[in-house]
Amino acid sequence: MAGDIDTSTPGPAKAVQKERGTFVKGLYVGVATATCGGLVSALVATLKNNPRSRLYVFGTTLNCFILGTGFYVTREVLSNRVLKIPQDQSITARERIILTGASAAAVGGAWGAVIGGRRNLLPGLITFGLAGLGGQAILIAIETSRKRSELNREREGSTEAQPKGGMVSRWLNSESNIIRKLSKEEYVAKMREKQLAIDVEIALVDEEIERLSKKLEEGSATKEDRGDST
Repeated sequence: MAGDIDTSTPGPAKAVQKERGTFVKGLYVGVATATCGGLVSALVATLKNNPRSRLYVFGTTLNCFILGTGFYVTREVLSNRVLKIPQDQSITARERIILTGASAAAVGGAWGAVIGGRRNLLPGLITFGLAGLGGQAILIAIETSRKRSELNREREGSTEAQPKGGMVSRWLNSESNIIRKLSKEEYVAKMREKQLAIDVEIALVDEEIERLSKKLEEGSATKEDRGDST
């Protein structure tokens, strides 16, 4: 990538390489802004039926390219050289707004002076400075709203992941409650105990049936003996 910097490069060469990467990224930003500006200007020229539509589109595209590139490079220079903010350090929203507004004001004022003389320096500085401040503030508000929405969705997901009977389960599993929800192992052990108790009951019933059967057989045998004696 153009922005990759070799850490083994000596100090001055590293600085030149870093500035070159910043300028190349600025060109990318300029191409993006020029494309947007060219499309919008072409649409406006078509709607207004401008006889100089080609010149208007070309001028707008060139202005957007220069302003986009200049804004990115100026912002990087102010961040790294003037304010000396480390790249791995995040800055606050207020610092981002000030940095963007100052960069936009500097580029807008300078370009206004170039194309219109000194009288356009102050209007360009104020106009682009306010646009930079407002645009960065809107972006921060959108980013903050998106993060809040993601956080709310994560909270709702964690709440839905809990069982619906969460309070009931906690109450059943509490030590102070005599009615407690059994685990699988405890449930199996209870069932085995009940099965053993049922087996014992069945064995007792079988013994009782066998005893009664013997009594019936003995009673019938005595009746037969009495009948034979008569």
